[in-house]
Amino acid sequence: MSEDKKKLKLLPELECGAGEIVAGVDDDDKPAPVDGGENLKALVKQLIKERQYEGVALLFTTASEAPRNVALLREISIDLYNDVCKEYLNDEVYKNDASLFFCAEDLLKTMATHAPPEEMLMELLELMEENESEYVFTSALRAMQVVLLRLGDRKSMSLEWALDSIWTRLAMLPEPQHLYVGYDEKQKRLLEQDEEVKNILMHYITLAFFYDPLIEDICSKPRSEKEIFRSCKAANRRNIMCCFLVDVLGKPFALLDLSFDRQAVEDKKTNTYTMQCASSLVKGITKCLVDPYFLLSFVELRSRWKRPLDEDTGIHENSCANVFLIDDKIPLDSLAIYYYLVIVEGICVEQAPRVYNPMYVCEMGIYLAQELLKQNHPALHDKALLLVQKLILNLGHRQISSCDLDLDIHKAICKTLCHLVGFSSQTHLRQLGLKVLRQYILAFDDEGKYLILKNLMATITHHGLCGYLATIYKDLVCEALKRTTTLPQTFAGTDFRSIVMQTICKLPQGVETDLIDNSDQIISTLNALRFFALKDNTNRTGFWSFVADIEEKYMTPLRNALDLSEAHYKAELKKVREGRDAKEMEQLKMLNIAIGNSENGAAEGGGLDLELDRDKKIELLNQSLCTFDLIRSLLGRVAECLDQVPKSGDGQQQQTETLNT
Repeated sequence: MSEDKKKLKLLPELECGAGEIVAGVDDDDKPAPVDGGENLKALVKQLIKERQYEGVALLFTTASEAPRNVALLREISIDLYNDVCKEYLNDEVYKNDASLFFCAEDLLKTMATHAPPEEMLMELLELMEENESEYVFTSALRAMQVVLLRLGDRKSMSLEWALDSIWTRLAMLPEPQHLYVGYDEKQKRLLEQDEEVKNILMHYITLAFFYDPLIEDICSKPRSEKEIFRSCKAANRRNIMCCFLVDVLGKPFALLDLSFDRQAVEDKKTNTYTMQCASSLVKGITKCLVDPYFLLSFVELRSRWKRPLDEDTGIHENSCANVFLIDDKIPLDSLAIYYYLVIVEGICVEQAPRVYNPMYVCEMGIYLAQELLKQNHPALHDKALLLVQKLILNLGHRQISSCDLDLDIHKAICKTLCHLVGFSSQTHLRQLGLKVLRQYILAFDDEGKYLILKNLMATITHHGLCGYLATIYKDLVCEALKRTTTLPQTFAGTDFRSIVMQTICKLPQGVETDLIDNSDQIISTLNALRFFALKDNTNRTGFWSFVADIEEKYMTPLRNALDLSEAHYKAELKKVREGRDAKEMEQLKMLNIAIGNSENGAAEGGGLDLELDRDKKIELLNQSLCTFDLIRSLLGRVAECLDQVPKSGDGQQQQTETLNT
């Protein structure tokens, strides 16, 4: 006797009202036929009641019984789903009777395999959206996968409905609030220990088992050249799946640490679960696209060329004609995460054709980086900075033309980077942002560097950053002076004088300028002036042509400001030491000593806490006086250098003035 028949002998007999046996085993060990769908449904319920869960499976797997019973499923599938599957697929059953839960799960998958797929799909969509259980989510995904594979290309919209339902379910997941605050290098190593993060990753791992077979099925059919050309506009299964996978790369998943542990990769150790999920998603998207850079052309259409917006419908022009132009289908911030994983982390990057110009890839990538920088989440800012850094590195020796500065994106990205450097709450982001800003500026040709530096120093309000930009320009002049050829126009003559006098040598309020607040910028300016005086002995830049203007418009007002500030701070220090400041503590507000990037700095204006004790006040005042001493020392050195006019200075001065005229 076969093993299946032995098990069938153990099935209970279910008697009808007239005493007819509708299921069981006869004398010849042959299962009695089930007459009609209602009897089959009753038998399944009786087997479950008797806890004979294995018997339910045998009804649809035994060679002699399966064909007949499977045929009856079309008649009773919905009733059986509502009476058995829907009733027993829940967390309570899973915890108290896991065998019953798995029995209902197997029955659901059996119905998905043999029952009408359209009806089953609608029931599964409802089950997934209404039930928050992660176990039910997994069971529904398994059954839905079978249904969608059966439907194939016949109804591509069925796939879209299913994926929309899955995304709705993912959007219901609790989101760890600490991800929105940001994390540093040490904190990110503990992210996967958080229970909410574990829950997100569990769903994404389950999701990978769902879409992998679907992608294999979708991509297994060869496409003609005509179909490839037209398919980029169609809402076919390939494009629908691609858009879905890009979409789920967005928040909250995008806020996780999406970087490989380089050491672990080199040692061939297992990487994080997060990167396993990310790699799976990127490989799925790339398999649908074939060319990972294919979507860059749509970035250009959506970001560079502003399409008219229909105010009545809220849809941009041509969106309905192409699935990749619909904002809701493929958000740009999610697409930016895809290209971060491809370009920065190198997932599937080897599949990109070599025909793409790195300059084109860089420009489109900058549009995507700007999308991430516009968000309020430090974790996205980190990815945006790394993306820009990698894009510039990939340019090699190529330089971005100053003509490209006509594009608004370069102005926007520079302003955003400056704001990040000056005001981000994350120290590592400010440091990385400063490095990326420098690399970005240096990626342009000489004229482009000059225009960016001049405009940034004229518009940004962060004095420390202004000083840093002045140092960048000084370094550029230093490199230019090392050349034996004629200096570029941007480092000599009128352009040089313009940037030095209008943006570098600048006291915002003249003699009344707050020297403490502007100390970084002032120190950078004095260092730059001293450098120009010492290194440009032959007046190649034209520096010696306007030394008198520098003395009159910058150095003299700075000396007067120093005298006034020192006198005031010394008087204030004496008052504090003698204890005569009790009734005048409000006057300390004038110090306006900003605690850079402190948690309360923005809300409280960054001002000095009036409750600081006297020792702290004395310490701060002494620090300010030390800063004045440093500025005065640098000012004296610059004055000495300017007094030592090079021997050829007069002739070079006349030559430069003639050139400028």
